[in-house]
Formats: sequence, C-alpha cells, structure tokens
Amino acid sequence: MSQQAPKDMAAERASADFDIEALAHHWHGGREQYVLMQKAFALIKSDPELVVQPPRNFVELTKDESREFTMGQIHRFVKLLQDPVIRSQGPEFAEALFQALVNYSESFSMRIGVHRALFRNVLLMLGSDEQRDEWLADVDNYRIFGCFAMTELGHSSALRDIETTATYDINTDEFIINSPTITATKWWIGMAGKTATHTMVIAQTYIDGKHMGHNWFIVQLRDRSTGEFMPNVIAGDIGHKVGRSGLDNGWIQFHHTRIPRTQMLNRWVDLDRQGNYTPAPSPVVMYATLIPERIMLVLNSMLMVSHAVAIATRYGVVRRQGSHNEQIMDYLSHYGKFAPAVSFVYMVRSATSTLDEQFKILTAGGNMDPEVYMYHMGDMHAISACLKGLTGWYGSDVLETCRRACGGHAYSAYNNIGQIIDDWGVLTTGGGDNVVMLQQTAKILLHLLTQKLEHDHYPQLKFKSSTHYFIRAKEYLAVSQWHVTDVSTCLDDLSLIEEALFAILVKRVCVFIIREDLKAGATHNDLLLDSVRAAEMHAAAFLYSDAVGKYDKTDLSVDPGVAKIMRRMTALWGLHTLHTYSDQGFKEGFLTPQQVKQIEKVYLTATKSLRKQLIGLTDAWGYPDFVLKAPIAKYDGDIYEPYFETLLMSKNSIGVPSYHGKYIKPLTDAE
Repeated sequence: MSQQAPKDMAAERASADFDIEALAHHWHGGREQYVLMQKAFALIKSDPELVVQPPRNFVELTKDESREFTMGQIHRFVKLLQDPVIRSQGPEFAEALFQALVNYSESFSMRIGVHRALFRNVLLMLGSDEQRDEWLADVDNYRIFGCFAMTELGHSSALRDIETTATYDINTDEFIINSPTITATKWWIGMAGKTATHTMVIAQTYIDGKHMGHNWFIVQLRDRSTGEFMPNVIAGDIGHKVGRSGLDNGWIQFHHTRIPRTQMLNRWVDLDRQGNYTPAPSPVVMYATLIPERIMLVLNSMLMVSHAVAIATRYGVVRRQGSHNEQIMDYLSHYGKFAPAVSFVYMVRSATSTLDEQFKILTAGGNMDPEVYMYHMGDMHAISACLKGLTGWYGSDVLETCRRACGGHAYSAYNNIGQIIDDWGVLTTGGGDNVVMLQQTAKILLHLLTQKLEHDHYPQLKFKSSTHYFIRAKEYLAVSQWHVTDVSTCLDDLSLIEEALFAILVKRVCVFIIREDLKAGATHNDLLLDSVRAAEMHAAAFLYSDAVGKYDKTDLSVDPGVAKIMRRMTALWGLHTLHTYSDQGFKEGFLTPQQVKQIEKVYLTATKSLRKQLIGLTDAWGYPDFVLKAPIAKYDGDIYEPYFETLLMSKNSIGVPSYHGKYIKPLTDAE
C-alpha cells in the first residue's frame, strides 16, 4: 500500500479537468500574488524563529513555549519588515509574508491580528485625524502593541450590560477608567495577558454625572520599556485554553486609571475642555468596528476549514479499503461530503472579496462620509453577522466530517486535524455568539421586508445588497409553486436555483412565519429557531448569488478551464443550499415532494461528477506540507513512512520510561 499511495495521488492530479496552476493563480488573485505567496512560504519554511523545525514538533510545545514562540514569530516578522532586502521587494511581498505566517499558525494569526485588525481598525474608524496622526505610526511600526478590551467577565460581548466606566474629571481634564466590580473585569482579551502595551477600551461614559452611552478610549497598560503595569492597571493571563495556546488571552482591571481627555476616540463624538459633549449621530457607530472583525473571522474560518479539507481529501485518495480495495474517497459517504465542503471554501473566498470591496465604500480608507457610513452600516452588519454564523456552524460540521473521514489517524495530534478543531471553537463564539448574530440579521431582514411590502420602500445603496431580492418580494409572493419540473435543467440555468432560494426566503421565513406570527402575538423568542434558520439560509443564498454573478458568464480574463470548474463549484453550492433548506420550501408548498427528491438526486449526482476533481481543487489552495502539518497529507502521497518518522522523532517515543523502576518493575518483579 505504501508504494501504491504515491501512484494514486499522481493519478488524481492527472484526472483534473482544469489547469491546477491556473486555478491556483485565480485563488490567489493573480499569477503575481501566487508567486509571491510561494516565495514567502519558501522564506519562512527553514527559519527556526518562524517555523518549528524537526525534531521539535509544533503540537508538543507547552503553553509557555507556545506563548514565547508565537511572540518570537511576531518579533522576527517585524524585523523582516525592517530588512532592506525585504523592503526593496515592496509592500505586496510584506503582505505575502504575513499571509504565509497566518497560514502556518493560528496563534500568530490571532495574536498579531488583534493588533492589526482590531486595535488598528478602531483607531481608523473611530479616531479623529489628529488621533490617527498621533498613534498610527507607532501602531504600524509595532512600537506599541494594542489589544481590544470589549468583553467582560460577567457580560461577554453583551455591550448594553458592560460595567466598565469612564468618568470625566473636569478639574484635571482627564477620564477615570474604572472596573467597579469583579464582573466588570475585561475578559478573554487577546494579547492582554503578556504582550499589549495599550488597549482600546469600550466603557459606559459619564460626564457631569450624566450617562452618555458607550465610548472608546486608548489606555496604556504597560510601560513600553520595562513591561511593568502602568499605575492603577492590573492584568493577567487567562491560562490554559482548549486551543491557540500561543495567544496570551488575558484579563484587565482598571482601578480609577486616569487618562487624558484626548484619548477618548472622537471622530464621531466630541468633548471640549469645559465638559460640553457632542454625541455620535447614532450610537450604533460605536459598534461598527465589529464588522471588520466578523469578516476577519469568516476568512479565518475558511482558512482553517480548507486546511482540514485538504488533509482529509489527500488521505482519502491514498487510503484503500473495501472488498475491491477501493480508495475510500470513492464512497459516497466521502465524496458526497467533501465536494460541497470544497465548494463552500471557494464560495466564501469569493464572497469575502466582494465584502472587502463593499467595506471600502463604507469606510473610504478612514475618510468616511458620515451619511454614507450610517446608511450602509446596517446592511454590512446584517451580512457579516449571518456569514459568521453560517461559516461557524457549517464549518464545524465539515471539521467533524474530516475527523471521521481520517479514522484513527485524525486522533493523532501529529496529523493536525485535532489541533484545528481545538483552535476552531473560539470562532463560533468570538465576535458574537452565532445564534445572536443570526438573530440580529433576521431582525434586519424582517424590518427591510416590512418596509418594502407595506411602504414600497427599499434603500438605494452604493453596492449590491445581500437583500437585493426584496425589491421583487411581491413577485415572489405571487408565485405559489416552483415551476421547474426537471431539476437537472438548473445546471444549465443557474438563475433557476437563485430564484427558488429567494422565493423560499421571502415566503417562508420573512413573511408567513416571522411577520405574520409576530402580528398574531408571538414573541421574537418564540420564533428564535425560525429566524436563525432564515438568516442562515440568507447567508448561504448570498454566497451562491454572489458567485453566480461572477462565474455564470463569459469572462475572457479567466482561463477557460478555471471558469468552467468555478461554475461547477457554484452550481454545486446552489444545489447544496437548495437541498439543505428544501424543508423550508416544502413547508410552504413551494416545493413538492417530487421536486425535493429530484433536488437530492441531482445534488448527489453533481457531487459524484466532481469526485476526480477534488485533489486538483484543493491543490490550488497552494498549502505546502509544512503548513498542513499532517504526514497523512503529504503532497506526493507517500504518507506512511513520514508518519512513522514523525512519531520516532517524538521525545521518549521508544525506550524504557523514566517511571519504569518506580511503578512497573515493582509489579512485574513480584513473586
């Protein structure tokens, strides 16, 4: 079998109906970006400060070793950015280096991501021009390290209930930041445990004895030179976690900590020396920083899922078992699960690029137009929140599929799937619990549809909203049943699936269940499960609709083979979504039992047609073996010898254990 495995892997690659390298270029955003990423991977691969080198193994690091190694990665990364040779290759290569390290280490990704994506984004989105001029250079050059102090011990991310206070002292022109109770302790704050010199704190604001809502403040935690706490600040490490052991999640308490008034972020609010306060045009702007966080979490989810899928897919084509010694990937239980999982990864990658462009309109590089910002923020919140929920939950299912598909070998930490699952858990809770996120989206859907049906009003945005189908809501309501009698025709006309999904959403979830039941006296809690499923389906439909707009047309700039396989990926995701949520259409009589059966048949047939494409599709993601960290996923298919060698390199793998004389010998020597 060990000799057959490489042959099987080579045959799988040869079976691809497309140019794998051309698809890799498309995945990375172009040939230049792909080449830069491979160059970045090559640079970090043998660097002992960036990548754990044999015989050490990444999974055997202790908590303290992981914390130190991850900070060492950040230090080395910053030094590389300052290296004249690296600088001469431009910012694109610097970004490729960052992405290569993000691919290699979840702890690095989140530890530096707290600084780059959270702390920095709060400054850009909520800080004034003067504040950005004062702080941004230090942030970008890592002369300070910032964290994001939002969640609290007793309240998590329920911002309405947070207890940390910021009280303005007009006599000294300072704010007094205070944690009045144990439950006000800032909790789970990434980088707060050991690293951060500064933090962005959200606090209940009091001026002249009056409560002014939430505001954000820059507070220094530690001396930049000594690392010692600043006066009246205390923080610590959360300790052992299930995953991401290299990230120093921590807690923070403020004991009447004083900061200058100028460290209240004031792009949207203002407070002068005399204590005159000008509030934000809407309190929701104070929470807008959570939108980029959620997009980042969606991307991170996609990355982790893609690693696990790549591992399990490679193992699935070299492992043989059955009465005819079949490749286990030939079983429907395998390809029927992995084909839609691969499609999901491509759909999320494509959709997040769309959201990135939309977010640029929202923020305008930090020079936001208040009117544009306010008008578009609700839409961005809705789609980012429900996408986080969908990717978190479906991703969890995919990871469990990967674990089961690799049998006992997935239980070995040396094959990384277990580590990915451990690192994964935070993504379904961090940035907002999935149920809450989906519920918030559902409320926005309900409001928008009500406005359209009752007042014929729909907002005109500068980008295509995920709710654009509400414009035709009355048309969808007028259609009692899906007109398609042969579901296989949907593969020729992808809009048929799109229209069905939109009709189901309008009919089932947004009108007949939620809207009418609420009028009849039901509470939002009574409809919680229905509303969550509505928002989840909305997210899945958005992924499909976005991809249809890109791949269901002729684009001469895209390699023909790439265009064809991406259209097939899009069609599969559409069928997967229609199949997954067919119960919603059936409940309203929009889908007949016969149509539901046909949907399943066409869906499973589509997964089978992609069976031989899976290795090429996952190869295009471009992950080197050292990034996947799984001997059973070696690129060349030669998995068994490297797997065994990995175990032999483990400390104390063979030999007499140190406790033999103490515990074993007394028993085995007994008469």
